[in-house]
Amino acid sequence: MLRSCMKWVLIPYLLSSMDGLASSRVIRDNRLSDLAVTPNLGRGYSIATNTFQSLCFSEIETTTPSYNMRYRFVDIERDWEQSFEGKFDTESNFQFLFLKSNINTHTEVINNTTLHHHYIFAFISVDSYYNAINEGMSTFSASAKGLLERGDVVGFFDSCGGYYVRSIGRHSSFLGLLRYTTLSTERDISFELELKAKLRGIFSGGSAETDISNRFRRETQDKRLTINIWAYGLGKDHLADLIPTDIDSFKKTVSESIKAMQDASTGIVTTMEVTPWVENTEFQDLLTLETEEDRLLFEEKKNLEANSELIAEIDRVDRAQIDQYFKARNCRRILDEEYLSIVDEEFGYDPDHTWFHDLAAKGQINKQVNLNYLSTILSNENVENYSLSNDTFLYGEDPDDPETGAISCLEQLHAGGLRSVHYRSIPACINARATSVPLAPILDHYCMPELARITSPEPTPSDM
Repeated sequence: MLRSCMKWVLIPYLLSSMDGLASSRVIRDNRLSDLAVTPNLGRGYSIATNTFQSLCFSEIETTTPSYNMRYRFVDIERDWEQSFEGKFDTESNFQFLFLKSNINTHTEVINNTTLHHHYIFAFISVDSYYNAINEGMSTFSASAKGLLERGDVVGFFDSCGGYYVRSIGRHSSFLGLLRYTTLSTERDISFELELKAKLRGIFSGGSAETDISNRFRRETQDKRLTINIWAYGLGKDHLADLIPTDIDSFKKTVSESIKAMQDASTGIVTTMEVTPWVENTEFQDLLTLETEEDRLLFEEKKNLEANSELIAEIDRVDRAQIDQYFKARNCRRILDEEYLSIVDEEFGYDPDHTWFHDLAAKGQINKQVNLNYLSTILSNENVENYSLSNDTFLYGEDPDDPETGAISCLEQLHAGGLRSVHYRSIPACINARATSVPLAPILDHYCMPELARITSPEPTPSDM
């Protein structure tokens, strides 16, 4: 009974060691945009370092996911870009990039005949959610059990992280752009209505009204119908059937793409729920605390776990600040060597008329910046400020004060013993804990610089 009471008294104590973050978290920002990482269900996760750890479940049972699907046709006019202004979600970004890459022109002249291009945008989007671990039916791996049964909580968190991925939401998209031509600037409404009706017949399994007739096939050929498609987050089993060559194969492509989206384990991850291990019932059941000696050892490990998380955070901030400094310095070097150092009047770059892409929105001209602006923002003085910020973080505002800065925090932690002292008792550690990686939108959006366009200077009166 004493052991049982001690166990339940110390569980809240362990919760406090997680820096007040012991609750489910839903992540839906750009931490999920890196396709090189794998956020599997049940995989360990560290909020402090934003890294994925080991998978500490041996068997995982999941709940049945739900799906939202949209299938739409949109007539694309010349001002189509305006409809994407102010939209920054994953689906809109995919759609904008696809349309920007495939809408090249609205008119062309062939053999002295002017042809007018008209575009129809067809898209299918599928969002899956509620794909979560059923903790009641999932079990820990033998090695993870062994760590907890031996009371090695620090070893468990070191391998499995402080959290685990409880549920994942995914997005899949199929994007199709159909282009046909007419001799008139007006759209052929009758043709478009029939085309959309044929494609909507995908969901009816085919009928006399939706089957493609020979007459309509000839009409699509006469109107030079072309089809471009992109797809994101599809299952590989159906990819071989996703290459359309005509209206018949496009119908099959759309049907197969829907099948390829229905696997709960496919799709681009858009949301992720992470949950502290301390809220998992099997974790609490396996955590044994029996004697007073074990209790004291547990307190030492609590200190070690909290201090280890802080050390990991200090390392992450330090590394990120240094990365920003070198990125800024290399970005400045490219501006100097490839653009500003070329003074030749014929081949040089006019700083006011040389424009660079916003790397996060390459298709949006209004987000481009010119060479003059980028060079000013990334002046040598501003570049060195990234290094100075790192010095301040490591050594404090006053380098002569030995009690400030992250370095002093680490020295005092090691001097007092990582098991014996908690970082909250050290002022330098409190300051270090409050420091986060500063935002650097210029570096994120314009480095390394990618040339977008060169414009002609406005003519002066003397030129006229």
